[in-house]
Amino acid sequence: MPPVPPRPLLFLDYDGTLAPIVDDPAAAVPHPDVPDLLARLVDAHPVVVITGRDLAALGRLLGGAGGPRVRAVGLHGVETGWSDGTVEERATEAHGEALDRLRAAVPDAQGVVVEDKGAAFAVHYRAAADPDAARAALEAWAETVPDGLTPIWGKRVVELRPAGVSKGTAVAALAAEHPDRTPVYLGDDVTDEDAFRALQALRQPAVTVKVGEGETVAGHRLPDVDAVVAYLRAFL
Repeated sequence: MPPVPPRPLLFLDYDGTLAPIVDDPAAAVPHPDVPDLLARLVDAHPVVVITGRDLAALGRLLGGAGGPRVRAVGLHGVETGWSDGTVEERATEAHGEALDRLRAAVPDAQGVVVEDKGAAFAVHYRAAADPDAARAALEAWAETVPDGLTPIWGKRVVELRPAGVSKGTAVAALAAEHPDRTPVYLGDDVTDEDAFRALQALRQPAVTVKVGEGETVAGHRLPDVDAVVAYLRAFL
């Protein structure tokens, strides 16, 4: 199990970390123990849920006003606010017309799903009949992305988000606000690698944990969401 520092600053990815990966993004409910666990962790330590989802979607999945209220970063750093869906600040958004044109041009293939996130959007091809062909078509489509937007590839998903924003920039800024604490970051996707690298570059020590299989720069690994829940209980 990864180490449990005495004064942690917990950064928790959502999909694949607090909730199992599923084909339908709207059905990615958290592990049954997660809502209560988050509520207890917030009483003990600073906790931030950091996700590629917009905060409104995160709030729906975590129960909205009836769920735990945890600091949250959405859209890989574009939004900051709370896990109940409240947005307190939103970074400069890419031009709406450019997003509309890109949405309209997404390749039409069976099983390819567009998830609208307001200031950004994601194209999921996990359920595509031919994922390799869908990926090839999306790679060609991504070459048309204009300045101001960046395509980010994850686990059978490509996301369009404003340029210059990442989970790495978000966690580095938040860690700087807590210099007396040890950042602990848990994440499973390619986008979490930005956060791992950013925290490892800090002067303060950090614990970086990759969830699941795949290459990573993280210093530690947990196999699945059940193992994440068991590890987080050690912080109580």
